Amino acid sequence: MRGENMNLNISVKELAKIIEAKIILNRKNEKIKSFVTDSRKIKHGEIFWALKGKNFDGNDFIEETIKKEASGIISSRILNISFPDTLSFYLYTENTLESLFKLARWHLKRFNIKKVSITGSNGKTTTKEMIKDILSSHKPTVYNPGNLNNEYGLPICVLESQKKHKFAVFEIGSSARGEVRKLASIINPDIAVITIISPEHLEFFKTMKNIFETETEVIDQMNKNGRIIINGDNKYLKKLKKFKNTISFGFKPDNDLIISIDKEGAIFKYKNRNHRIKLKNNIKHNYLNAAAGFITGKILKIPETKIINSLEIFEGVPLRMQIIKRKNSEIILDAYNANPQSMECAIEEISKKKNFAMILGDMKELGKYSKKYHIIIARKILNKNPDYLFLIGQEMKYAYDFLKNKLKNVKYYGDTQDALLEVKKFIKDNDDLNILIKASRSMKFEEFLDLKKH
Repeated sequence: MRGENMNLNISVKELAKIIEAKIILNRKNEKIKSFVTDSRKIKHGEIFWALKGKNFDGNDFIEETIKKEASGIISSRILNISFPDTLSFYLYTENTLESLFKLARWHLKRFNIKKVSITGSNGKTTTKEMIKDILSSHKPTVYNPGNLNNEYGLPICVLESQKKHKFAVFEIGSSARGEVRKLASIINPDIAVITIISPEHLEFFKTMKNIFETETEVIDQMNKNGRIIINGDNKYLKKLKKFKNTISFGFKPDNDLIISIDKEGAIFKYKNRNHRIKLKNNIKHNYLNAAAGFITGKILKIPETKIINSLEIFEGVPLRMQIIKRKNSEIILDAYNANPQSMECAIEEISKKKNFAMILGDMKELGKYSKKYHIIIARKILNKNPDYLFLIGQEMKYAYDFLKNKLKNVKYYGDTQDALLEVKKFIKDNDDLNILIKASRSMKFEEFLDLKKH
C-alpha cells in the first residue's frame, strides 16, 4: 500500500520513540510524511515499512528497495550490508505490524476527531459508506475505503487522518477472536455501530457465541461515554439493550428507532418523530443500514436535512445488492460476500418480483456447518419457487441434491467457469426476467455480467 494521503510530519527520532524502535542508521533525522508497504511500488526517496504476514514477509525485499533508492527502512530484520548514501535511516523493531499499530494509535490522538467504528456479520461496508456520506456532507471525514478493514489496511487509513478532519469512520473486519479488539484499540471509537450477528466464518469461529463475542469486542475499547448502535431485532445483539448507552434500530416496536416499510420507501420513527426516507436502492434490509446511519448523524448533530439527503442520494456499493436496470427487468448483483443471513435476505428480495430466476453460488467458510446451512437455503428457495434456478459450486451441491427432484428448471455446475457460457447466454436471452446473482467473493460471479453494458 502507498500512504499517499499521509502527512505525518515527524522526525526519524520521533518515530523511533513512538514505535519503540532501535536506530540502526540516521544520517539526517529527516522529516517523515509517509511510507510505502508494498516493495514493488517503492520509488526513489520513499520510505519502506516492511510488514510480515502469514504468506509474505516484506523483510525479504529490503535489499531490493534499497537498490531502488529508498530513503528509509523500518524493519524487523537487521541486514549485514553496507548502506548506500541514498539510504538516510534504518529502524529496527521486533514486530513491524505492532509498531504500525502504535504509530496509528498515537497519530489519531493528535486530533480532535469524533470516531465511528462499524462491526458485524453483514452490511458493514454499505453502512460505513452511508455514514461517511452523511458526515462528509457536513465536515471533512476520513475513512477506510473499499475493504481496507483488516490489520494491514485499517492502520494505514487511520494514518491519513489530518487536522482538517472532524469525523472518522472505520469499518473493522474479522475472521478470528481478538481481531476486533486489536483494531478497535487503535481507534477507541466514540460511536460503535454493530450491524448484525449471523453465521459467518464458522470454519474459523466455530460457534455463534464466538462470533457474537468477537464482533462486540469493540465495546471494551470505546471512549468513555461512547454510544453503541445496534440492530435491536437481532436475537444476539438485543442482549445489549440493557446498557444505558445503547441505541437500537429495527422493524420491531421495542426499538429506539422503528422502521416501517411502505410503497413510498420507509418511515423512521425516532424520539416520537416520523422521518420519511426513500433509498435509491429500495431494498428492505438496506433500511437497516440507513437507520444506523441516521442515528449516527443525529448523535453527531448533523443537520437532519443533510442526513436524509445523503441517504436518499446514496448510490450503493458495487457488488453489494447492486441493482442493474434492464429494459423490462432488474438484476440484483450481490457477489461480494455470502453467508446464510445475507443469502436469505437476497432471496426474499428477488422473490417479491413476479417473474424471477436465481443464480446462486457457494457460501464459503462455514466449515462443518456448510451442509446444514446450504440445505436451510435450499428450503428457502423451495418455498419461493423460482422460475429458473442455477446452483454453482461444491458447497451448493448440498442444495442441489435437496432440490433436484422438487423444482423444475434447476441446473447445477461444479464451478463458475463451467457455468459461464450457459449462464451468460441465459441472462442475455431473458431480458424480461428478474435475476438474483449471489455467491461468496471467491466465486467471482460478476463474470456473468459485462458490467460496462448494464
